[in-house]
This record gives sequence, C-alpha cells and structure tokens, in this order.
Amino acid sequence: MDYLSLLPHTPPMRLVEEVVSVDPGQQAVARRVTRPDDFFFQGHFPGQPVVPAIVLIELLAQTGGLAAGTPRPGEPHQPRALRVAAVDGFRFPAGCGAGVTLEATAKVAGRMGGLFKIEGTVTADGTLVARGALTLADVPASRG
Repeated sequence: MDYLSLLPHTPPMRLVEEVVSVDPGQQAVARRVTRPDDFFFQGHFPGQPVVPAIVLIELLAQTGGLAAGTPRPGEPHQPRALRVAAVDGFRFPAGCGAGVTLEATAKVAGRMGGLFKIEGTVTADGTLVARGALTLADVPASRG
C-alpha cells in the first residue's frame, strides 16, 4: 500500500518521508531526515537552526493520521479528512537541527465517533525531542 498517498498533504507540508510501519487503527511509525534547506529552518535561529516545536507536532499528527486513517485488511478504503482538533501536554526535552533522522511513533489511544486521540513521541537520531498527545477530527470534505 502507498501510505503516503493516504496523507492529504503535499510537499513541503508533507513532513513524512518514509513510513516504517503501520498497524491500522492502532499505531504508525514514520521518519523524516532534516536538511539545511528545509523551509522551516528559514529564519528560525539563523546560524544555529532548530526544528520548530510545531513541526515536531505536525510530524506526529501526520503519523497519527496514518495510524487512524489506514484501512484494516479487508476494509473498504474510505478517505478521511483528518485535521488537528486539539494539542495536549507536549514536552520538548531536547532540540535538534539539520542532518538528523526524526522518527515519530503515534499510537491511537482512543476513539469517539470521528475523533481520534493520538499519543506519541518524536526522536532525533534516537534522542527524545517531543512527547505529547493530540486529537484528530475526521471532518467532512469541503464543498466547492
């Protein structure tokens, strides 16, 4: 399955570059290698660029979207329009810059209707850089 096609994002906002694993409805692990020319480094501490915390949250949200939105085997594929509805209790124990591999692990901790609670972590070359929870909402497709 082409997991990246399940994400509604396109570059540069599709932060997930590699899907390591997906257990549909349960968990996903995804990666991104940071590069000096990544858009989010522009102006974010010139001379000593740091990955913004919001980028780490978004990477986890996209990974959580894969966990929550990937159909289980035998299930019909129903595209989901998952959006961040809430962010809760994030901590950022370390910073990171360019040239590291970010790995996000997102677990579906609960579901109520079209809401998915995602808990997870992001590491940079194995060092914890973010931990927290967020809620994804399955919103109706906009009518144009």
